[in-house]
Amino acid sequence: MKIITPEISVIIPVYKAHSTLERAISSINNQLYDQDKIEIILSVDDNSKYDHFKLLNKNIRILNPSGKLRTGAGEARNRGIKIARGKIIGFLDADDTWSSNYLCELKPIAMRYGMAITKTEILNQNGNYLFTLDPGYNFEIKHFGLLPGSFHPLVLKKLAGPFPDGASQDVIHCINLLKKIPYRSKIPSHSKYQIWLNEKSKTFQKDFSKLVDNSYKYWRHYYFKELKVENSFTNIQIVRVLQNKIIWNNKFMKSKNERSEEHTSELQSPMYL
Repeated sequence: MKIITPEISVIIPVYKAHSTLERAISSINNQLYDQDKIEIILSVDDNSKYDHFKLLNKNIRILNPSGKLRTGAGEARNRGIKIARGKIIGFLDADDTWSSNYLCELKPIAMRYGMAITKTEILNQNGNYLFTLDPGYNFEIKHFGLLPGSFHPLVLKKLAGPFPDGASQDVIHCINLLKKIPYRSKIPSHSKYQIWLNEKSKTFQKDFSKLVDNSYKYWRHYYFKELKVENSFTNIQIVRVLQNKIIWNNKFMKSKNERSEEHTSELQSPMYL
């Protein structure tokens, strides 16, 4: 039998992900893209078994860490990048999904520019549409400060990673990519990365927003120090963006406290990301 080398490796960090992982994998199975050219890497970060998910897709690979567990999503993604066989890397969280045209629209852009980003669609935990994070014509570093939430790139493997530690590792990784790549491509028209809000997820745990706040402050200080070495417009932009992310996150913490006082579980925008 001829062995087909995958073109795209999709890395999914998995941590207590049994209840949502099937939905994430199904969104990959529904891609309007040759399934034989996609591999799925489940980068395990807990002690659970995920082998039965191989029944959902023949190209699933289970990556169990040989050392420390519970390292966080960033390090789990880094482990996945190391073993990925595809020329292009896609990042999908275990409780999120892709629209069916995600890979078809983003792959040509990633091949040309080194990376591709599309709109982020926010759904509630029942899958009902809430709103869309849409930067407009193209995507630049400044959009991370203008919009709450996060964006997930499709990127050439040679440019992917490393993800840093910390609660905001996906945002910092994407900002660093945009710093390296003069990315000015038009945002695809129809494809969407879909975030499903879920009160049981790690991002809604009591102390997570504070961890995000500390992480943004750390990186703001890091790039502020870098300004003394490289006083570039890009670094100035990043410092401003991180300050805006801190503001977004503080708004979310305030609204979460107010909702707690009102004893309501209504989910608001993902300002914490």
